[in-house]
Amino acid sequence: MKSDSSKLAIFDTFKTKNQELTGEATRQRAIIIALATQESPTEKTRTALSQRIADKNGLVWKNLYSGVFRDLDEILIPLKLVEEEGRLPLRRGPKALQEKGIPYYKLTQSGVLVALSIKEIKDRHTLLDKF
Repeated sequence: MKSDSSKLAIFDTFKTKNQELTGEATRQRAIIIALATQESPTEKTRTALSQRIADKNGLVWKNLYSGVFRDLDEILIPLKLVEEEGRLPLRRGPKALQEKGIPYYKLTQSGVLVALSIKEIKDRHTLLDKF
């Protein structure tokens, strides 16, 4: 059952709707696109990724956060497409988070290769240079 849940879904479509991507596929694509195009560490945190996806789709980011968290921790990181790049320090909030910081992520070489296969990526030449 665990192997079923850790499946990359960026090309999954509904069986009844003609070539329409599933919600999971759309979310995973958005995560990969954001990590491929953003340079600032503050734009690569789970919260920033959730907010970016929500803004594009007219949704509340708090409703997407758990899906982004699950996609990163259970799918993209175990498949070695994404890895933690570092941690941002916190000034306020729980002491444990202030000491550890908030993780931000980057694409691995495999992740960059997957990003190149997504048609929504605009500047493929820049990504090819990273590869």
